[in-house]
Amino acid sequence: MILHERKLVSIVLPTFNGSRFLEQSIISCIRKTYKNWELIIVDDASMDQTPEIIKKYINLDYRIKTLRNSSNRKLPYSPNK
Repeated sequence: MILHERKLVSIVLPTFNGSRFLEQSIISCIRKTYKNWELIIVDDASMDQTPEIIKKYINLDYRIKTLRNSSNRKLPYSPNK
């Protein structure tokens, strides 16, 4: 492994009722050739299928993590959380 490939890349993905595009975004991260990454999905109190989609992928890939706001806090709160 090349030294620079050991560095962890953190991807922060804020979402609110983003179920329409969320799965596509997660799959895009999983398919990257660089493997040392983590995806932090910040769910801003979604009321659609977003939490279920997040749960599905957390169970499939240990690099995916999530935070959930108890109420909709909007930008820039969520990415900064």
